[in-house]
Amino acid sequence: MTAIPAGPAAQPASDRARNSREHERCRVRAARTVVRTARDPRGEPLLLSIVDLKPAGAAAPSLDSALAGYLRQVAEEVGVPLDAVTHEVTDTATAYLGLSSGTAEHPRRDLMLVWDERLGWSVAIEPRGDDRSPVLCRLRGHVAPPAGTVAQFVAGVLGGDRGGQLSPVPPQLDRATLAAHLNAL
Repeated sequence: MTAIPAGPAAQPASDRARNSREHERCRVRAARTVVRTARDPRGEPLLLSIVDLKPAGAAAPSLDSALAGYLRQVAEEVGVPLDAVTHEVTDTATAYLGLSSGTAEHPRRDLMLVWDERLGWSVAIEPRGDDRSPVLCRLRGHVAPPAGTVAQFVAGVLGGDRGGQLSPVPPQLDRATLAAHLNAL
C-alpha cells in the first residue's frame, strides 16, 4: 500500500486557495470583533497588534489599484508612455498598452500589448474598424510575470520570435490572490 503524502504539497491548489480565503475571512471577522468590543477607540491599534491583526478597513489592495501599479511598471519597462495605457476591472480585468513599433511582417499596422486576468499577456495587431485583433503571440507562464519578463517578451515578438504563440491557458487565480501577487511585484 502506498502512503499518501501529508502536508501542504499534497493539498490541491484549489483547497489551499479556499483555506487561505477562509483564514483571511476569519481574521477580518476577528479584527471587527476586537474593534467593536474595544472600550477606548484609541486602544484599537494596540489590541489588534496584540492578536496580530490589522484593522478590518486595512484590507489588501483592490485588484484595480494593484493592476494600475503593475501596469505602470510594465509600461516603464516596455517603454510605453502612460497615456497609451489603460485598464478596466469589471467582470473581467483587462489592460491595454499601445506599442509604437511594428513587426517586419506587419510594418504598417499598429500593435498592442494586451493583458487579461485569465489569459495573461499577448501582442496583437490593432483592429481596424470591426476587425478582430489577431494575436501574434501569447506569453507563456504566469498570467502576471515581473515587468522585465513582459519587456523581454515584447522585444522578442517585435524581433520575430513567436515561441509562445500556442501556449496553454494557465489556471485562473482568484482576484484576491491576483491582487496580492501584483502588489508584491
